[in-house]
Amino acid sequence: MPDDSPLRDKTKNLGAWFLGPKAENAEVEEKLVSFILQDYFHWRRNYYPSDEIVIPQSMRRDLVDWNDDLAQKLAEMLAGLRKHFPFYSPRYLAHMMSDQTIPSVLGYFAGLLYNPNNVTPEAAPVTEHWEFEVGRDILEMMGYKAPPAPGGPHEARSEFGWAHVTSGGTVANIEVLWAARNAAYFPLAVRRVACELGVPLEVALPDQSSANLLDLDQQQCLGLTPSETMHLLPRLVEAIQRRLDVPPRVAIQKVPELLAASGYCIPHNGTAACYQTRPPAIFVSGAKHYSIMKAADLLGIGRDNVFLVDVDGLFRMDVRDLEAKIKTAINRGLLPMAVIAIAGTTEEGAVDPVHEVLDLRHQFEAESRTSFWLHVDAAWSGYLRALFAPDAASLVEHVATVRKFVSRELDLSDGAYSKKLEIQWGDRDVLSAFLAFSKADSITVDPHKMGYVPYPCGVVAFRNDRVRQFLAEVAPYLAPTIQPDESKIEHAPPTSIGPYILEGSKPGAAVAGVWLSHRMIPLNRDGYGEIVRASILAARELYERLVHWEHWAAANKVDATFEFMPLTPQPPDTNVVCFLVKEKNPASLARMNALNQWIYERFTIESEHGPGEYSYSQPFFLSHTVIKYPSYSPRSVAGPLHRFSIDASEYFERGLFVLRATIMSPYIVLAEETGRKGRPLLAQFIDRLAAKAEEGIVELGLTWSPGIPQLRKAGLEEN
Repeated sequence: MPDDSPLRDKTKNLGAWFLGPKAENAEVEEKLVSFILQDYFHWRRNYYPSDEIVIPQSMRRDLVDWNDDLAQKLAEMLAGLRKHFPFYSPRYLAHMMSDQTIPSVLGYFAGLLYNPNNVTPEAAPVTEHWEFEVGRDILEMMGYKAPPAPGGPHEARSEFGWAHVTSGGTVANIEVLWAARNAAYFPLAVRRVACELGVPLEVALPDQSSANLLDLDQQQCLGLTPSETMHLLPRLVEAIQRRLDVPPRVAIQKVPELLAASGYCIPHNGTAACYQTRPPAIFVSGAKHYSIMKAADLLGIGRDNVFLVDVDGLFRMDVRDLEAKIKTAINRGLLPMAVIAIAGTTEEGAVDPVHEVLDLRHQFEAESRTSFWLHVDAAWSGYLRALFAPDAASLVEHVATVRKFVSRELDLSDGAYSKKLEIQWGDRDVLSAFLAFSKADSITVDPHKMGYVPYPCGVVAFRNDRVRQFLAEVAPYLAPTIQPDESKIEHAPPTSIGPYILEGSKPGAAVAGVWLSHRMIPLNRDGYGEIVRASILAARELYERLVHWEHWAAANKVDATFEFMPLTPQPPDTNVVCFLVKEKNPASLARMNALNQWIYERFTIESEHGPGEYSYSQPFFLSHTVIKYPSYSPRSVAGPLHRFSIDASEYFERGLFVLRATIMSPYIVLAEETGRKGRPLLAQFIDRLAAKAEEGIVELGLTWSPGIPQLRKAGLEEN
């Protein structure tokens, strides 16, 4: 049954967490912004208050004209910003943008004033500590083990995660593949050092057997699991300590020199020897984010060695095709370095079957002693994991709990049409994928997307903190990377972030924003779970309104010449709804693409009114995408092509122009579940979409459209 539908008290919490589409919480936010400013001014005035004033009143009086000019330029700037897309509004259904939580805005604003640089604690003594806390938040939400507190007691050999803030998913994905590449080839360097010193090293093979590293050839070394690779360095240090009979401190200092001299240590020797031994390959679905190709270019892997895996009719990765492509790569002498499963594709919001990819990895490990790094790109939907706390429950329990929580009754009755139904989220495969996150080697999450915090704020999370050894960089102005105990080798959490990340300077303000948002809105069902619930249910509502529109039109005697066709035969995996407007009479793909592009141009600022016009006269906003080859093979889109009566040859030539609605706004469900009156907003959107579809058919001269008079009579044309 739906969760406390139709009126739901818990939904009211959303009303406190955001400014509101009409700035309903302006008084609260204004008061707190003023409080931040006053406290900041007080901080400045009370640092060595005996210091002389540098800018006296007499000087300030002489500068009044400059201040007037500043006020004028600021007014002009604000006028320009008012032409911005209204991301905050529930009428904005286009890209992955929405309102930001009040705590995140306040935290970002406060951090901006202090302007910390989170590359080192010397430039960010407070916000770097908060970044560790944010990393812990994300690790726990993903199902990873959080690290012990710095300096606190812990097990010397315990395994825990590592996460930090980035500028976004692109940098996070590049950093992950950088780490995966260095880890994949690291056994070659360790083997060379061990052979030269005659040091035996026991390793676990992917099939659960064990062997001496000295007895393995190079190809066998490259098949080790990521988890086993992580532990090679401390084992090598201990082996050298015993072999040379030196203290741990000396062994720790000696090992980097030996690895650098091996010829296979990529950070020191480059990629030539490793790639010549066996070139790397990456596997990702055709719905990939463009950052994957960037990473392949930057890391010298090559775009041609990125294998695009087919997707199924729901735009999820086809694991059988993944298996076939991995075998193809192996037969070509390539190393299957990493598989990237996407949880929330940028274009369709689809969730790859992470659990099935894990099963496939186990299969390769058992049958051919070959493993690979599994990365989950959850930049879009990572915060949906808030729905799964506590993580220890069984799949059956999660399915029942999540389906009940993310559900509500939807009344589509309108005019002569009567229809009520229950909408819910909880596809078993999608839930299984989210529950498998904790077994992946790394995950990308973007708080500046479904975390509803200001840009730039991404997070990269690793299951094993030891990954830092593959990324460490020491600079004189950074905190030291190793602080060894004289008597033992200990795995301790880091005390600084800068030495282990891809970026250099990074804004502490972004960290302050997400930190405060997490402190005020917990990462569980009662916190962020409420926000993502509202988003998902609004997307489900739009999907159902598109599907039922033809039935509504028939009941209300609207003789429309078109129909709405969702891209997938079932509701979306997350909160992105892709669809087309299709004439009822058979039409070529070129005609259908032209119609949908015409409609899209009526749902965006620039095409509707020209550059520089205000957005106030634009009632709704949509985005679009183009499904095309080679990212999507004809096999991948066979289902949509069949349902839309599109010939494969036309698809090859033109691709498929698709309308895309990204439903992030929490306000749609907030209004409907707290008793707001009036026509539902998404019903108004469908009204306008239908009217514009009819207009487009006529204007493009595709066919005579008798539906416009009926639409006007029903009062739907200009809602």
